[in-house]
Amino acid sequence: MRYRIAIIGLGLMGASLASALRGFRDAEIVGADLDADVCRKAQQSGAVSAAYTDPCEAINGADLAIFCVYAHNIPVLIEKHRGAFKPGAVLSDICGVKSSLYARLAAILPVDADYVGIHPMAGKERDGFDNADPAIFNDTGFIICPLPQTTRDSVELMRSIAEYIGATKVSVTPFAEHDAIIAYTSDLMHIASAGLCMTYHPDMTSAFTAGAYRDCTRVADINAEAWTELVLDNRTHTGACLDAYIADLQTIRQALAQNDADALRMLLQQAGDNKREMLKR
Repeated sequence: MRYRIAIIGLGLMGASLASALRGFRDAEIVGADLDADVCRKAQQSGAVSAAYTDPCEAINGADLAIFCVYAHNIPVLIEKHRGAFKPGAVLSDICGVKSSLYARLAAILPVDADYVGIHPMAGKERDGFDNADPAIFNDTGFIICPLPQTTRDSVELMRSIAEYIGATKVSVTPFAEHDAIIAYTSDLMHIASAGLCMTYHPDMTSAFTAGAYRDCTRVADINAEAWTELVLDNRTHTGACLDAYIADLQTIRQALAQNDADALRMLLQQAGDNKREMLKR
């Protein structure tokens, strides 16, 4: 019987993943989305061979089900459709925070299913099916977050998916460690970008902007609902990162206030050295 992959949620990430997986294991790729118009577009574009507004129809018979929806919806969907999962099916998610999700899943996973979360380090500022692009995974990072009971076969399945869709930096990481690192590399970056756009000079126009402005504020064009959930779910780690960032900014501010060129030069040199070290990793 043909291998079947169900993508639950056909927004930016789900639709991009579905398209990128075309041809993988010669699988039948189906999708589900509450928006009937999105289902129609996904099927017409070839992102999926079939799309349903009822997730149960996509889940039924799937060897692999990947949830690409808000984290709070995943336990609800798994519990509601628990009887529809194929025995031995692999379940996954692409959520940016794992610990809080995994805690909610513990009591409701089907006993004969295997669960392994993933986090493709890819995306765009704009969400939705119309912005989907399978190329967003090219030369990106891909984090695999198994549960303690996850089988090696399921981990290797996700590794092969990562390679197939074009990810080149793959890490198998405990979910608690994932959340601690993501608090810095993702959550804090979105907060910092948003902070830069909270207040701006009233006479500013695009004539005054260049690469630094674009790079530092790009992700401030944000899905506020999604990022509110992500940041609050990871608030302990993100709060610690934010505290450290504020302290560093205050140190820079003090050097400015004191007109201390030596201190400011040292701080900027340290930041540059740290950035160059990061690029080696």
